[in-house]
Amino acid sequence: MEKLELKPALFLSFLRFVLYIPLSWVLVHLFSIFGLFVAAAYPIWWLFFPKSLVCFSCRSREDGQMCRLCHEKVLKSQGVEPKTLTSSLYNGLLVFMVTVLSVAVVFIERQVIESLGLIKVPKTVSFVIPDKSQYKIGEIFPMKIEISGVKTPINAVQADLAFDPEKIEVVDITTSESFANVFIQKEINNETGYSRLTGGLPHPGFDKESGVFGTVYFKSKSAGLTQVEFLPTSMVLANDGKGTNIIKEFPVISYIITSERVTTAEEELQNSVLGKEVLGTQDNPNQLVLFQDDVLGIDTEKLQGTIDAIAVIDKGVDWLLAIDTFIVTAYSKVLTFFGTISLK
Repeated sequence: MEKLELKPALFLSFLRFVLYIPLSWVLVHLFSIFGLFVAAAYPIWWLFFPKSLVCFSCRSREDGQMCRLCHEKVLKSQGVEPKTLTSSLYNGLLVFMVTVLSVAVVFIERQVIESLGLIKVPKTVSFVIPDKSQYKIGEIFPMKIEISGVKTPINAVQADLAFDPEKIEVVDITTSESFANVFIQKEINNETGYSRLTGGLPHPGFDKESGVFGTVYFKSKSAGLTQVEFLPTSMVLANDGKGTNIIKEFPVISYIITSERVTTAEEELQNSVLGKEVLGTQDNPNQLVLFQDDVLGIDTEKLQGTIDAIAVIDKGVDWLLAIDTFIVTAYSKVLTFFGTISLK
């Protein structure tokens, strides 16, 4: 059997093709930004430094052929610069045409990004950190899952929490105060220290600045400093037809569990006050609850690699979109400016 050998010439051609792709992208965007200036400066530059320019027609022809812009025979040994002012004007016009073509490519590129749903709603939403952070051993305390910074209506929320199961445990998660009216997941795992609440509401969604999505009731188990963190799998989805996740940060909440224990009287009191809501899960009757009985955990270490990769892609798309938006917006303003002048 013959060995499959990659010919050097074929490999070099493939490598050159691969390099041309990013270089072509860079050239197109550079022409979009600076092309007009180069086109306008071409004849001016020719007046002062004629030998430093190139006549594109001369450059593309063989010796002895007639240049259609300079109207002279091409002798590359004597240079390929524009021979006359008229020729420099024609070359500037060619640069202008390439610029227009480059702007058209950038515009199409932006339209493709938009049609693919890659233009995202700004990330403005944050989870609110509670004020009180000190409790006794055996005390049941609430942590409201509250969001703020809603600039675009939202229609779905997923709150994933991680906590230290040695220090605290989740007694229950309630939704009686929630702005959402449909819930599909409530998961609690006090062995791994994980909980999830998922729900939402139909169009037009929730459009207030802030609101409570649910309440997690923790019970302290042992003294010390403990933390509850919102995992990167948490989501607040915009009602934009694309389900854009608009969370901008995932806070960590610190609690101090003192060595003091709740008394029997205090325990009875908190159970009588909170028992109906916490242990009975007395939710809003207007809400549709479709909770499943699954009790799941989550491997945050394995998940983090995927999250980081998605973040890199998102940054690349945002960077590309920012360049395209800048170019398209700039030319729109230029056209509007000249259109205003012509109307006057």
